[in-house]
Amino acid sequence: MHERERHRIILAEVNEKPVVTVAYLVDLLGASEATIRRDINQLHKEGRLRKVRGGAESLRPPTSMALAGRPIAISQTIHSKEKRLVARAAAKMCQDGDSVILGGGSTVFMMAEHLKNTQMHVLTNSFLVADYLLKHSKSVVNVPAGKIYREQNLILSPFNEDGSGNFYAKMLFIGAQGIGPLGVMEADPQIVQASSRLLKQAEQRVLVIDSSKFEQRSSLILCSLSDVDTVVTDAGVDDASRELLKENGCELIIAEEFLAD
Repeated sequence: MHERERHRIILAEVNEKPVVTVAYLVDLLGASEATIRRDINQLHKEGRLRKVRGGAESLRPPTSMALAGRPIAISQTIHSKEKRLVARAAAKMCQDGDSVILGGGSTVFMMAEHLKNTQMHVLTNSFLVADYLLKHSKSVVNVPAGKIYREQNLILSPFNEDGSGNFYAKMLFIGAQGIGPLGVMEADPQIVQASSRLLKQAEQRVLVIDSSKFEQRSSLILCSLSDVDTVVTDAGVDDASRELLKENGCELIIAEEFLAD
């Protein structure tokens, strides 16, 4: 990854969280500890963050008005190759005439490019997905009522009646911050609230995640794995995670194998 791109991601992380550790950034960026420390030193000298023992902190702590979680522009650059494979495989599940729900998140957004020639009825709380499909497809696009959160480009409402309760979907496609034995995890309570509503509106619930999400955890549980029908991921998923999905009755689709058929 180029230095400029690493700096962009580091700044996004410290502006989202009060403090990030060197170890966290090493894992996130796949760079050496020496490289991350050099990046932090450089950004500290430029006055763009503050270097602290073991990591870096924001010069402007996050406010409560922002959603927890990375901006989608940053998420799209992390594990992008795997996400694009997963998105292509998930989009292949859709057919003309289907009624589907597309949640927020970078992997679900990447599905939109592969759905432009598929004419469907779509409900999405992703402003980016709605905008793309309106411009590039003939699908009927519906959005719930709510506020647009710029960094994640999500439309969210604190009220139960946002219009999504009247939409039927053959399939729901959502992403996640992490996945583990306790279930599907998200970082922000408003995202959990919105996604929980959408889960009730679909016959088949499809989780689209790159394999790194099996190693990640977050602070909030969206649903149990038994509430998920299908998981679309890449070939990097380990044996323990495969067994976990099997134990919970989840169908597993490996993108590389699915696209090769």
